[in-house]
Amino acid sequence: MKAKERQWPKILFICAGNVARSQMAEAYYNSFTNSRAGFSAGVLAFTPLKYGQPAEEAIQAMTEDGLDISQNKVKYITEKMVRQSDKVIIMCRQEQCPEFLLKSSKITFWPVDDPYGTDLDNFRKIRDAIKAKVILLINKQPQS
Repeated sequence: MKAKERQWPKILFICAGNVARSQMAEAYYNSFTNSRAGFSAGVLAFTPLKYGQPAEEAIQAMTEDGLDISQNKVKYITEKMVRQSDKVIIMCRQEQCPEFLLKSSKITFWPVDDPYGTDLDNFRKIRDAIKAKVILLINKQPQS
């Protein structure tokens, strides 16, 4: 008899543009949980139009840690994404967030600096901080 697979909570990771922090968090969550329960988006509507994929430095920093985010698409947050998630982690400033997001009872803010526009070393530092936060988040999840 096959053991029941663990059902991980659906977690939506949000940052300003969905070109670095939230993409990294999504990749770590899905890798560590061996699931597709993590997803990400940004609160700035113009970024999916301007950027097709995550920032090059984010791609490189994640590749150095064994994860490939080069094929990920940049996405803009929708109310549907929030409804379909069990928890929402926000890594941008509160004033950047749309009203529907701030009204959700599912949100938690993570104070993580935005590495966009900085050097690769800073992306690595932010990557490591996000990785540690994702590990803590996973360890706090109840067993199902």
